[in-house]
Amino acid sequence: MEVVKDRSVLIAGAADEVCEAIGLRLAGAGAKILIAGDDQGKTDGIVTRIKNEIKDSAQYVTGLVADLRTSDGVKKAVETAMDKFGEINILVNNADDPLNKAIADMSDDDWNRSIQNNLYPVFFLCREVVPKMAAKKYGRVINIGSMDYLGWQGKSGYSAAKSALFGFTRSLALETARDRITVNSVIKGDVTTAGLNEEAAAKLANSLPVKRMGTPADVSYAVAYFASDTSKYVTGQTLFVCGGRSIHSSMSI
Repeated sequence: MEVVKDRSVLIAGAADEVCEAIGLRLAGAGAKILIAGDDQGKTDGIVTRIKNEIKDSAQYVTGLVADLRTSDGVKKAVETAMDKFGEINILVNNADDPLNKAIADMSDDDWNRSIQNNLYPVFFLCREVVPKMAAKKYGRVINIGSMDYLGWQGKSGYSAAKSALFGFTRSLALETARDRITVNSVIKGDVTTAGLNEEAAAKLANSLPVKRMGTPADVSYAVAYFASDTSKYVTGQTLFVCGGRSIHSSMSI
């Protein structure tokens, strides 16, 4: 995908398997990558594996750990990216901290955690990065959402945060369109990750229309599309990467 070659990418949020797959996809297409993760060991591991997999990209892939729930932490990440690459063309917001608790059992701290960990990073990052994109009259913002934004039992806090992300994406798309910035969302469904119980995964896969679990790579293909110039006429949109699961809900949009 030559349309992202030499573009500068900031992937920020959870240092997880989805983050790694996105980094691999974009680095493999020739992009320069900075991963701002939430865990030193995981972030370093992702960077090392990308460098090992994409040999030509070794000097263009780096990582750091920052508290993206704070404006200071986000400024650190953005300044590092600007110092290294001179610009940020593509921002991937991968903030993700699911919390499964019934409302009666949810403390003030639990609620605040859901909002702070899932929404604060997106807001702070966009506030820092979007003006820099606007100055260049070019930008791609991709927000990683979750099927839980539709609402699921025991996830009121997490669902509230992910629902807010949906509205945030559409509003920011309208605000930035005049500056040739696109803002879109990728909604990930049930994705196979390390540590997932095989029996539970098989049962869940059988309940999906496509009869298989998603992979981090599936999510990365959607992100690569929104990151590219191929999608330059697409903004404010949501792409479900869920194997058809959203069709089961009358609430899906």
